[in-house]
This record gives sequence, C-alpha cells and structure tokens, in this order.
Amino acid sequence: MKKCLVTLALLVGALGAARAQQATSIGLTVAYGRDRLLSNSQYTSVSHSAYQAGLTANVGLSDNWSFHPEVLYTMRYFDTSNDENLNRDVNSIDVPLLARYRVGGLFLEAGPQVGFPIKAVNEDAQNVKSELNSVVLNYVAGVGYRFGQGPSLGVRYDGGASNTFKKDASTVLGSGKFKTSSVWLVLAYSFGS
Repeated sequence: MKKCLVTLALLVGALGAARAQQATSIGLTVAYGRDRLLSNSQYTSVSHSAYQAGLTANVGLSDNWSFHPEVLYTMRYFDTSNDENLNRDVNSIDVPLLARYRVGGLFLEAGPQVGFPIKAVNEDAQNVKSELNSVVLNYVAGVGYRFGQGPSLGVRYDGGASNTFKKDASTVLGSGKFKTSSVWLVLAYSFGS
C-alpha cells in the first residue's frame, strides 16, 4: 500500500510540475451509494447503502482535460437475501485515478480505481478480513457538473474489474466471482481553479 501511495504522490507531483501553467485544485468529497456484490455462487446479493468521504486533486493537462486522483475512505455493506450469516461489512481505502474531460461546468470522468480493504466483519462483528483480496481493482465512469469555482455534483458508477472476496472454496461465501457494482451520488468542493 505504501508503494501505491508513493507512486500516486510522485505521479501527481510530476504532472503538476510538467503542467504548472494549467489550473490545479484540491478538494473534499462525500458520496452516498447503492452497492451490491455480483456473484455466480450461492451468494445472492441485495442492494445496500454505501458511503465515501475523502480528498481530491485536479491537475489541468489542457483547457479541457485533467488528471483527477482521489483518496477515499469507503464503507460498503454486502447483504444477501438468502443467508444472514453471509452478510459482510467492508471498509477500504479506495484510490480512483481518473481522467476528466470538461466543457464549461459539465465534466465526464473515467479511469481505474485501486482499493485496499482495511476492515471486514460479519453479522456478529467477527473479523473476516482474511476472506478479502488484499488489493481490489475497479473501473469508474461518471458525469457531473461543477458550479462556479467550488461545489460540484455528480453521478458515478464503479464496477469490479477484480474480485473483492477470494473465490476459492475455503471461504464461507463459497467459490465464484465476487465483484462489486456501485452507483454513487457525489458531492464535492474544490479549492483553487
């Protein structure tokens, strides 16, 4: 995880130095989502609330394009309709690395997201972090609107490119694919251009 954060910091620094004349901003973001776990095993997931909060940066690359990394604390709740013992609450640090295309206040964004699970518990609050993969890859796509210099509102989808949970039969969830599917309503505020 330290290597990823150092790489991200170096990348942001290099882009900032290379494009110092372009607008750069930092900001705060919060999001409410609906989340579920896509699976092809006995696990039948239902949609559940999810939450995110974190820091953002926006490094201008041209008049319309920017690099938009974020560091988010994410709380997801994976519930199943067929066995309460399979419910899981997962907290993670997620790092979306997005490209943004902006026309006026409207922006489109897309890119990869790297997730690092830091806590996972079952319905009895027992630690089940060993059931999770240590790194999770997702893809992100969204649309939003920035109102003037500060606030923005957007809708974002993030989907699993890799499994959140281990897919071998040694986990209580069973074998199969366990990928996330989330829709987020995102509110952010940027400081700077």
